[in-house]
Amino acid sequence: MGSFPWAKQFSQNLSMECNLLWIGCSSLESRALTLFLWVSTGLQLPWASTLSNVSIEHHRSQIKNEKKEIRRKQLKEAFPFNPLMKSFLGFLQAQPADTKKYFLQWMKVFMHELSCGRLEELRRDYHEFWSENLAGKKSKKNPSGNDELLSHLDALSDEINHLSIGLEHLLREVGQIYEALEFISSETESFVKLPEIAAELMVSGYPVELMDGDASYLPLRWVGAIFDSLIERLGDKRVFVLSVLGVRSTGKSTLLNAMFGLQFNASAGRCTRGAFMQLIPVSEQLQRDLGFDFVLVVDTEGLRAIEMADKQSLNHDNELATFVIGVGNLTVINIVGENPSEMQDVLQIAVQAFLRMKKVNLSPSCLFVHQNMGEATAKEQNMEGQRRLQEKLDEMTVVAAQQEFCDVSSFSDVIGFDVNTHIHYFAHLWVGNPPVAPPNPTYSQNVQQLKSKIFQAARKESQRSILR
Repeated sequence: MGSFPWAKQFSQNLSMECNLLWIGCSSLESRALTLFLWVSTGLQLPWASTLSNVSIEHHRSQIKNEKKEIRRKQLKEAFPFNPLMKSFLGFLQAQPADTKKYFLQWMKVFMHELSCGRLEELRRDYHEFWSENLAGKKSKKNPSGNDELLSHLDALSDEINHLSIGLEHLLREVGQIYEALEFISSETESFVKLPEIAAELMVSGYPVELMDGDASYLPLRWVGAIFDSLIERLGDKRVFVLSVLGVRSTGKSTLLNAMFGLQFNASAGRCTRGAFMQLIPVSEQLQRDLGFDFVLVVDTEGLRAIEMADKQSLNHDNELATFVIGVGNLTVINIVGENPSEMQDVLQIAVQAFLRMKKVNLSPSCLFVHQNMGEATAKEQNMEGQRRLQEKLDEMTVVAAQQEFCDVSSFSDVIGFDVNTHIHYFAHLWVGNPPVAPPNPTYSQNVQQLKSKIFQAARKESQRSILR
């Protein structure tokens, strides 16, 4: 660190901001609450005006004024920049590319160490509190006391779930500053350069947040400005969008990392929240073969997340699946095992999302991946699993079609689906129990087979685009 004086200053600023974040006094936390208010205001539907006998136009005007005031509040809190954001943005704008890559990698490690240290403290507090107050000691005479203890444990659990801090949080802050400035029509020099910073990170191979996982908010103006900057930088290129969907902690990020050598968070305790996109350049030879210049990979948070259990989880999952399937040319639906009853929720959400795409004349495709299958799964067993999956998909399609008022009777009526070629079985990632177990070579072979199938789908998509 002695050779890089900026590292000492930045680490001090980051440590201070993290400490403030964890005690609820951080400017990042304050603007996160403001963002929740912005999202909830935007969800007020025009028909709500009928409850107060106000015209739709007047109600919309009220919402617009409220949102404008929220953006002004965001800017008031954001400017002048706190020491962390000032040093972060200043460094990314001033340093050469190689130094920035070193800085971002160092920052990723440093932030991970900060989060892990605090996480260990909270886990220790959690277990101590549990053993001292709840383990085998629930009072039948004072149930209200038990409720207070459980509330304290819930608060500790929520803090653990929201503990980790990473590059995405700083870029989320940058995006919110941009959207606030854009909303009130500010044309400052720094305003114009903000999307260029994120675009440069994407070109350098860093994932950028597409949807805020904490507020379930998609910053359309910010994301659109990033893509505009990418077009200015790279030209109007052809892009194939690959997205992934599945239950939490089923290896979605690990699969994408293994397939393309990416950097999505895949370690225990750092599950993906929201949606992230990463741009992958295609070699010249593959460009001629596939008809695409880049692959945009979209990694998403898992469905049926524990912390969303009491927060309208089903609606959240349906919205996430609709968005992910809608933006992708192809979606990999990741499932653990092949028991149809266990994957019923995921299938129902996915089928409903595909039906919605059909209603708006979009035709994405999908591949199913069954993770953690036995090493020597017999062909007859695979055929039986395929038959059961097809039956379950058709059954879910009929139910979803009634909800979406569509006249279809099978999953193949919704999208072009072949049960024999669109289902893949993956071996376990490890041979034995981690952390000492070696990687499974069969898993790598499965990944390469899936990658080949994805490239085939990209080639067909390119051919269809030419014919349109």
